[in-house]
Amino acid sequence: MAQAATLEIRLRDGSGAGAAGLSARVQHRATGAQAFCTTDSSGACTLELSTGFYLIEASNDSLEGRAELNLTGERQALQLTVQPRSLRSSITVVSASRTAELQEESPTKVEAVTREQMLSTGYERVSDVLQEIPGVLVRRGSTSSVGGEQIQGVDSRQVLVLQDGLPIVGARGIKSGALNLNRQTSDRLARVEVAKGSGSSTYGSDAMGGVINMITREPSSPFEAGVSASGGSLGTVDLRGDLGGRRGPLTYFLNLGESRLDAYRLIPGSATTVGPDQHRQDGLAKIRYQFHPKFALGFTANAYRNREEGRNSSETGLVTGLAKDSTQTFALVADWVLNSATTVQARAYSARYDENNLTTPVGRPEPPSPSNLNERLKRLDATLSRQVGSSHFMQGGVEWSQNLYRGANRLVGDNAGQQVTATDTWLQDKWTVNRFLTLTMGGRVTSHSLFGNAAVPKAGVILKLSDSWIVRGSFGLGFRAPDLGQLYFRFANPASFYQVVGNPNLNPEHSRTFQAGVLYRQRRYRVGLTLFRNDIRDLIDSRLTGTPRTAAELNAILANYGIPSFFNPLLGRQTYVYVNQARIFTQGVELDGEYAFNRNLRLSGAYTFLNALDRVTQLGLPQRHRHHGQTRLDYFIPRWGISTNLRGSFYSHWLLNAATGTRGLPFQIWDAYAAKDLRRGLQAFVAIDNLNDSRDAKLQLAVPSFDRPDYGRTVRVGLRYRFRQD
Repeated sequence: MAQAATLEIRLRDGSGAGAAGLSARVQHRATGAQAFCTTDSSGACTLELSTGFYLIEASNDSLEGRAELNLTGERQALQLTVQPRSLRSSITVVSASRTAELQEESPTKVEAVTREQMLSTGYERVSDVLQEIPGVLVRRGSTSSVGGEQIQGVDSRQVLVLQDGLPIVGARGIKSGALNLNRQTSDRLARVEVAKGSGSSTYGSDAMGGVINMITREPSSPFEAGVSASGGSLGTVDLRGDLGGRRGPLTYFLNLGESRLDAYRLIPGSATTVGPDQHRQDGLAKIRYQFHPKFALGFTANAYRNREEGRNSSETGLVTGLAKDSTQTFALVADWVLNSATTVQARAYSARYDENNLTTPVGRPEPPSPSNLNERLKRLDATLSRQVGSSHFMQGGVEWSQNLYRGANRLVGDNAGQQVTATDTWLQDKWTVNRFLTLTMGGRVTSHSLFGNAAVPKAGVILKLSDSWIVRGSFGLGFRAPDLGQLYFRFANPASFYQVVGNPNLNPEHSRTFQAGVLYRQRRYRVGLTLFRNDIRDLIDSRLTGTPRTAAELNAILANYGIPSFFNPLLGRQTYVYVNQARIFTQGVELDGEYAFNRNLRLSGAYTFLNALDRVTQLGLPQRHRHHGQTRLDYFIPRWGISTNLRGSFYSHWLLNAATGTRGLPFQIWDAYAAKDLRRGLQAFVAIDNLNDSRDAKLQLAVPSFDRPDYGRTVRVGLRYRFRQD
């Protein structure tokens, strides 16, 4: 049985003196349960914990340190030397392996953006936060488009988006496979983690190309609260507030927000908008109660409501589009500590997404065209974690999920909808062979209600050559069943004469992912190199099949692809059908590094080379940049309470249409940020995005056009206030 134990943490700086005023976070490796303390004037603090394996992080604005510990006795001491803080620190991550581990010790390449980094940009949306991660591509600009992403050249449809390890809903099976990250606020988050390469063996079907995990904040003091307000160009207004605390066995956190943004146009005199008027409200509530040292129960509720309105040009004339969407998700999480080496976690999750659209002709007597879209997701899972001796950390679990889509003019069956279920079993073992070598092996078997069984394995290795050199490598297979949209889509665009038809005869997609990398670090600098390759076969995409004018032509198209007649597509429209039409690969190199000139000045940067090709046609894959890079310069003046940074993103040509070879033009965007501490807890900031006013050069043509919807330079100013009771 798990026993109570006392852990005394003693922190020392480089000179050996006690490091006072650092916040220490202790996380149980299996359950993720956390405890906090702050060091006193001697650099020490004490926590009462159950025995088990823990990760310890200690930090303040300038110092940090990390360690692992097996807490076995009634009283145990840990002495840790803290070092000057790195901008991209080796924080604890969970995305890659479903367990807490140090970022640099994950066999899969994991990037993480901390809350401090998010605050230092002024960004409010997760889609904006992700655009500064190496190897991740997010299109800037219009909120009218879905805020999707690519990871190492693999598209959004193959990337799983999570919050606290549970899937976010947003009808991604319909919306080109992308979950709209413009709807996800960054204020509630402690960090965002991106695990690259196949995560199917760990997280299931939709993680074939990678995982994005948004980790929500945990209060670390008896009571804390904060408010922020910012505004600027395009009528931007962002209002945020939160409160939380840890009192005895109870932990709670509440975060509320509201955002507004005006519509904008890029082409002078145009009657259509690129970005719509937007108004969003969102909220998150978390509570966790430790009923017993061996048992805790947590509940999370998360919701947003969004309204957008803009104008578009259709083949029948100008139309006004009004879209309203919302989500509500609820999660119940129970953690048991069976003994010092064994834990069990069980979760129940329910989520819903609702969207209603109204397209209204402008200046014409035609009636408005309504449509709706709904998603319902239910999920149950249980995970058993056990430390076997000092070298094996084993995990396994079972998962059941049920997903339903329905909507008029969206799927076959309209509001009756279509449903799919899956049951998964998974297992993995992290084997610490010795202090130099760690091996990770695992696999998953999925039983899908439409596509039967599929098994995917994974393997990874971490080799610590010295305190400075770390080598990593990983291999994994991926499996992704066609989503309900690809199988049963039936959409006739109300503004244009085209339609998209699903295909119930599709095969699942399969992938292979290889990664190899090396990390070299010293006290003042760090350099990392990663080689990657992703092979995907039976990739599902839409194909233009023609414009049937007669019933005979339409029936011939349906027969060619084996689509039942009850799909009832329309005549006289360009008709797209989903097919398994490609074998693709994406491969390349990621190089990233950081150098601290001193405690006040730091430089970091990254470069990604990507080669993405359709192996059947030998044509490049569209919407991808062969060269993509970032740089960031941070400067701090602690005695004046000033922090500043300058950030640049660089993009090469990008293919628009593989068949015609048309390309978008290269560009670069610079962003700047500055913040000033006014008094204890109060901070003012200003953010200038797109400092160089970069816009698509095609807007300067005699007949203006654009391939990217960047508005141009924008300015935001704001205030933040933070109160904390220790």
